[in-house]
Amino acid sequence: MISEYDNVRNPMLGAYILWNFILGYYSKNDGCVPFELLFIVLPMILKEDIAQQIQSTNKSSGMRIMSDKFMKTEVLKNDLVSSIHKDIERMKESTIASIGEAIKAGLVSLEFETNKFFPIELKIRNKEADSVLKLGKNAEKLGQWCAELTLTEIEEILKVRF
Repeated sequence: MISEYDNVRNPMLGAYILWNFILGYYSKNDGCVPFELLFIVLPMILKEDIAQQIQSTNKSSGMRIMSDKFMKTEVLKNDLVSSIHKDIERMKESTIASIGEAIKAGLVSLEFETNKFFPIELKIRNKEADSVLKLGKNAEKLGQWCAELTLTEIEEILKVRF
């Protein structure tokens, strides 16, 4: 029996999430995703409190609005945003394994000259369980938000360093 912990660390699930993030980024500006940006995805999408805020924020509102929600008195979880950097470190191996699975599955590829990722498979899959589809939608939205910002702006909003 697979535990919840193993589910979260499943590289194929991570590959699906990263692919959706890359699709969202690509759909917003036809650009490739910087390699270092992929490391924020799993820590944000797989952390329930952050994922809820992503889901409850309109696509048009953007990452700043989502991040600002953690400061509101009804939420007051500003430590979640500041802990993303530590979560990136903890999940680095899972992210790398998930990137490898996404490449092996033919979902994404790496442009070696620029060290950026782009989607190969552009067709959205709706055969997965609802809970997995929800993770994918959140990742896609996060990708679209990131496509609108520079790496420096993302670092500032999420309190991380690439």
